[in-house]
Amino acid sequence: MKVRRKFHSIEESCYLTEQSLLTDLSFVVREKTSPIRCYRIAQEFDYASGRTDLLGLGQQDEVHAFETKLSKWRDALHQARRNLCFAHYCYVVLPVKASSIALQFEREFVKHGIGLIVLGMQQANLAIKPHRNDPLLPWLTKAALAHFGNE
Repeated sequence: MKVRRKFHSIEESCYLTEQSLLTDLSFVVREKTSPIRCYRIAQEFDYASGRTDLLGLGQQDEVHAFETKLSKWRDALHQARRNLCFAHYCYVVLPVKASSIALQFEREFVKHGIGLIVLGMQQANLAIKPHRNDPLLPWLTKAALAHFGNE
């Protein structure tokens, strides 16, 4: 499913900062027509193994973890894999240009159950659907849920 909207980027498919990519993602996941619908979001969840760029809370209180990168998709995939310890769904979020390279390695995403969201050209596309994950550290999932109350 694709969502069309006016993006913050200077050019339709070019993001200059990860923050601008994150700003667009924050808007997209709250839209009713979004391929990933979250009714609450929270930025920068810090935990012992890392920091997640954005958390989303789904309708059944499932935790969605998003890692945004302008180009280093392998780093984002590694970070998203760490998020499997607490999140039910994990995603890498890339602009269009970087996603074309990452899509060549779709097998890596599928193998680990990580989704890929492509932002740009005035749309959001769920290019690779994640698998639902049973978090390994339920106590950390509870901490992530509590993080929504801190925003």
